[in-house]
Amino acid sequence: MNRKPPSSHDERMEREWVLQEQAVQAERLGLDVRHDESLLRYRTVARALRQPLDRDLPPDFASQVAEEVHALAADDMRLELYLSWALLGLLAVVLLGLTARYSNLVMAWLSNPWLVALAACFALPGLLGRLPNLTRR
Repeated sequence: MNRKPPSSHDERMEREWVLQEQAVQAERLGLDVRHDESLLRYRTVARALRQPLDRDLPPDFASQVAEEVHALAADDMRLELYLSWALLGLLAVVLLGLTARYSNLVMAWLSNPWLVALAACFALPGLLGRLPNLTRR
């Protein structure tokens, strides 16, 4: 539940804020709000927030939860990582094929010093940006 009111130009957020405040007040005063479903939901949240915390939590509870979330996120990203590596391999194979097919053209480009300088201008900032990461290892 929010602590400060939202900006006045967002009507939906303003309605939610008013509902939250009404639910907190209804819970505090013990009013009957069975007629309003959304107010009842917020009142349940307000009641849960008023309950004291469980004192039996381990001292490293937050780090345990963070590790579990990180492990779940890593499992979700595994397929994406494998597909990225497969795509990178496919692109490398295509690049090798194109280089073999047009090797005379590539050699003509490499013999032009202006094109080599242009390629260096594009590659050098990327390589220098990775330099701090390489020196830390």
